[in-house]
Amino acid sequence: MVLIDSSKRIATQIIVLLAISCVVAMTGVASIYFTMVPESELSPNAMQRAASFITVLRGLEALPPSSRAQLISAYTGGDFAVSTLDHLPDRQADPFPVPERLRAWIVRQLPPGVRILSIHSEDERHVRVITKLSDGQLIAFDVPRDDERHLPFPIVLMIAFMIASTALLSIWAVLRLVSPLSRFATAVDRFGTHGDVAALKEEGPAEIRQAANAFNRMRERILRLLEERTRMLMAISHDLRTPLTRLRLRSEELTEDDQKRRMLEDIALMDASITSAIAYVREGGTAEVPEAADLPSLVETICDQFGDDGHPIVYEGPARLTVRCLTNLIDNAVKFGTSVTVRLATDAQGVSIEVEDDGPGIPDAEKQLVLEPFYRTDAARCSVGGFGLGLAIALTVARHHAGTLTLHDRAPHGLRARLTIPTTIPIR
Repeated sequence: MVLIDSSKRIATQIIVLLAISCVVAMTGVASIYFTMVPESELSPNAMQRAASFITVLRGLEALPPSSRAQLISAYTGGDFAVSTLDHLPDRQADPFPVPERLRAWIVRQLPPGVRILSIHSEDERHVRVITKLSDGQLIAFDVPRDDERHLPFPIVLMIAFMIASTALLSIWAVLRLVSPLSRFATAVDRFGTHGDVAALKEEGPAEIRQAANAFNRMRERILRLLEERTRMLMAISHDLRTPLTRLRLRSEELTEDDQKRRMLEDIALMDASITSAIAYVREGGTAEVPEAADLPSLVETICDQFGDDGHPIVYEGPARLTVRCLTNLIDNAVKFGTSVTVRLATDAQGVSIEVEDDGPGIPDAEKQLVLEPFYRTDAARCSVGGFGLGLAIALTVARHHAGTLTLHDRAPHGLRARLTIPTTIPIR
């Protein structure tokens, strides 16, 4: 089973891309709003205080100087405070920036003859506005600083809509794009290892439908080729075994024992080769579900069978072990060696079975080649028969059980075939 980093999955990348796009869009909207919309609209509190400021000035301007104290006393406490000044301060703090549109609005609303002399920061929390009425009296306003800029409700609603759209688009992308891709990858992975996999449903975007259609056509071609190969091999084996049977019967009529023995050996070799070829075809297309088995008992039984034929075989391993899932490996060993040792061991990863012989071994350059079907070393061609399918069949069986088959040198000479099978086979 292939594990994929979550950051490399299409679904993750689509979601991250949409999230980044949403953040960039919201940042752009906020930036445009704060830099381009009328500044007087950015602070509702500032507009409210400006309106109160104008109202007080109009009231003071309309009253005679002797009656202004009563109005001013109403604004002596709280955040919005009004007071009179005898003279301008000798030194004023730094001017406080007022948005140009707000300043222009205030100037338009001032009563005739009233002027704003200064707007400066009184401290970190307050701003002082000094004005001069038409009769020359100085009026000071102390108001809290208002640096906030609030997004209006339509902008907040638009941002919420973008977030909801991003979530919905992410779900749509996963369902529309990623799900068909996952099914496509699963179908490709299962094809050839789980029998006749059903045709892939062609759905999703055009590119994915095109890939699914190409996979289905490939599947049909491969299945047709496999079926034709199997039929052809079965037909050849049937056509060959018929004359082999006649040859065996005719050879039995021979009177010369040596010639008779050699002919029977050749016939047996041809029959074994045909059987091996058919077995390889069948193993290559098996779709059997792995079943639990007592592996030590199975290995001991195979060793006993070869021992009964006169081959010295030693089994080394536990007496009992249950796993999911060696005849070709042992058969290959007894062909080339005079003694064979079969070892069974377990670890955290699974089960390891080693078949060791004292034969001539296999050169390193040919260790991978002999696992391919129909490949035979020079020693095999000269000493034993067959089509070179024994190790290829063993490798196919190992792969069907999610295992591996590797070949290693044995000291001082010989070959060690190591078959590893996980204790629990992952069902893909």
